[in-house]
Amino acid sequence: MARSGVLYVHVAQAAAQLVAAGHNPTIDGIRAALGGTGSKSTIAPLLKRWKAAHPGTLAQAELGLPAELVLAVKGVYEKVQVEAALQLQNVVEAHQAETAALQEQLQQAFIEHDALLSVQEQQAQALAAATTHSQGLVDTVQRQEIVLAGLDSEKLGLGQRLADRAAEVAVLTQQLQQARVQFEHYQESVAQQRADERQNAEQRQQRQEHELAELRQRLLLQHTNLGELQAQERHLKQDNERLQSTLLMTQELFTQSRSAHEQVLLQLTELKQMHQALEQRHEHGAQSLAVTQTNLAVSERERALLAERLTQAETQLTELTTDKQILLQDNAVLSSQLSESRAKCDQP
Repeated sequence: MARSGVLYVHVAQAAAQLVAAGHNPTIDGIRAALGGTGSKSTIAPLLKRWKAAHPGTLAQAELGLPAELVLAVKGVYEKVQVEAALQLQNVVEAHQAETAALQEQLQQAFIEHDALLSVQEQQAQALAAATTHSQGLVDTVQRQEIVLAGLDSEKLGLGQRLADRAAEVAVLTQQLQQARVQFEHYQESVAQQRADERQNAEQRQQRQEHELAELRQRLLLQHTNLGELQAQERHLKQDNERLQSTLLMTQELFTQSRSAHEQVLLQLTELKQMHQALEQRHEHGAQSLAVTQTNLAVSERERALLAERLTQAETQLTELTTDKQILLQDNAVLSSQLSESRAKCDQP
């Protein structure tokens, strides 16, 4: 048998709680929410009346409240949504512009790196040509040493022609000295050229390292901006939670308005339209928030791609440093070979 105190307001409150919990309000559910009291024949018409007043939406939490309070809540909610949308749009546009600038600078760094590799290949070709020329000089010195050995043999076998051969040996010695002077001058020129090229390569490497440092700083700034966007998103969620808390408070106030039941029936239509408009604006704000989250995910992906390209640039810079060390080692080997050739020329 139904409890004498079961009224429409009790059924409406129980139905609103079930909908807020994600459940479909049924007669059995309402009866369970009321503590197992009230008969189905009493609850059924009241629940039908409530469903007719709330088609397809949540319970009207603000029913029975003054119109001024509803308009005030609606104005605060709309103002928060507009300000949040403008702030998110400004931040996203600034972030996109800065990301495009970073991509352009990174592309320029790749172009300069390719140019540096081309210069390195030219230096390698020049070094190969110098090595070939040096080998030709070594062969010339060896032939001259063979001539000197033949002259020594003739000196042992033909003593009577010593004076003539001595003159020839003096001429050949003078030519050899001139060849040595020319070879030393060429070696100094090559050394100076290698030193200049090495200095230029070091300067280019320093510039590229400076540009990489600037790229790291911009990536750090971009990460900071992303953190600010996430903080703004949390603030928006907090504002939404405060609005929901306000709606719950209005629901609690509704339970205290039993004495104004007759006025509730007169204001029901107007408050229902206002609530539907507020819900539409709330859905629009939720859609804007989802779009913002998508843009944040895209920005995070772009930042990951920039970090990956920066890692590749650092790897290429390391390879360039290794090639430079190999070039220096080859230059040292060439200098050692030239020293050995000079020592052989100095021998009698």
